[in-house]
Amino acid sequence: MRIDKLEVRNFKKFENAIFEFPRQPDDSSGAGSLHVLIGENGAGKTSILDALAVALGVWLERVPDSLLATSRRRLTPDQKRLVKFEGGDRSQPAEAPGDMSVRVKGSLLDADPIRWGQSFDAGKRKLSTKESKEAIALIQNAYDRIGNGEKVILPIVAYYGAGRAWLPHNQRKQAKAKPNAPSNRWEAFYDSLNDRIRLSDLNAWFRSEAIERGNRGGTYRPGFDIILKAVFKVVPGADGLSYDSAREEIVLSIDGNPQPFGNLSAGQRILFALVADIAIKMVTQNNFLVPRDALADEDNVLPRVLRSTPGVVLIDELDVHLHPKWQRRIVEALKSTFPEVQFITTTHSPFVVQSLREEELLNLQGQPVPQLGNLSVNLIANGLMGVDRPDVSRRYAEMVDAAKGYLLMLEEAVDAPENELAVYERQLADRVAPYADNPAFQAFLELKHAARLGPRRNGLGTEKGES
Repeated sequence: MRIDKLEVRNFKKFENAIFEFPRQPDDSSGAGSLHVLIGENGAGKTSILDALAVALGVWLERVPDSLLATSRRRLTPDQKRLVKFEGGDRSQPAEAPGDMSVRVKGSLLDADPIRWGQSFDAGKRKLSTKESKEAIALIQNAYDRIGNGEKVILPIVAYYGAGRAWLPHNQRKQAKAKPNAPSNRWEAFYDSLNDRIRLSDLNAWFRSEAIERGNRGGTYRPGFDIILKAVFKVVPGADGLSYDSAREEIVLSIDGNPQPFGNLSAGQRILFALVADIAIKMVTQNNFLVPRDALADEDNVLPRVLRSTPGVVLIDELDVHLHPKWQRRIVEALKSTFPEVQFITTTHSPFVVQSLREEELLNLQGQPVPQLGNLSVNLIANGLMGVDRPDVSRRYAEMVDAAKGYLLMLEEAVDAPENELAVYERQLADRVAPYADNPAFQAFLELKHAARLGPRRNGLGTEKGES
């Protein structure tokens, strides 16, 4: 399962646009990959993720669980691109002419390549999914095979927005559980494309594992150990994970210091929740890949369900709340922990960009992408992200520009007519006034002022010798 190309028409800010997500040249499976979108605010990064989420909604069209109806992701009329319409004494937004569509090309189960998508014809309000018929039929066939007892590996699909761990989410309607009922693999799809993490469900999962541990004489199930391995591989310093039944809270140990979930930093919480949520989706979706008893894999071998589960995971602002040290390692950590997953993410961090291969970066600003590993953070910030003087603070750069302008004006003032000198003096004073809090800066420019204009006027702006 992967997406190789996205085509959008009249979707949000895009009139007609194509985005490609090339497969890694050294990837034998052709499934896992990671691509990062960069661009200024308003460039359309999140809109691209929204379009991809619509495409991934094909998995929820006929999923065999009626409770997942609220999780379905579809194209909606309010997503159509708006254009300015001049009418009367004001301009108003109006829907762009023509149809609206989201189409993708990629691989789906055993079909590669395959195309699918959704659209609204011009002037219509009825959604068309006719382009997805083949894809829906393939997915329906897989669901039927599973219903007949066949072990079919299904992908996970997920969308995590910039506020993923803190956004409100849909309240799940719980069906009455039957005693000793098998795990419902379709739960991996619940709310999976609504750009948030369900912290309540995450906490409930760990609570149920703690209860099962008591039933097993103090031993966690292998599925818990798999989530633990995933967390340890991605979250820096993580070395312990448990559930405190008294506090009813997840407890994560960082560098030997166990802390309840609520006491963790924002970066620790959001990274832990992201990784745990992905891993739990895999264990839930393809539980037949999880051994019944103790893990047969060695500690240095990735559990089978993690290394064999494909999927597409969208992450807006991959770097959110992460320290630069964590930003530099997050890409490789995700790729090595979930090797069959296609990650498509956005970032504003030059540290994340620096950790990428050339083919993993999609720059919406249009600049050519160099060999990133050879570039400094300053060069990435300046050349790819358009940040002027990233080596110094903005205020310092402004002070340098002010000083240069001051010195050039001094040279003009030296040769200025006497009747214009007072004007120059006022302009010089205005240039340095914003930096009155920096005495060294002021002193330097005052010395230059005295050296150049001293022969003509003293520091108070009067002729030498006048009282």
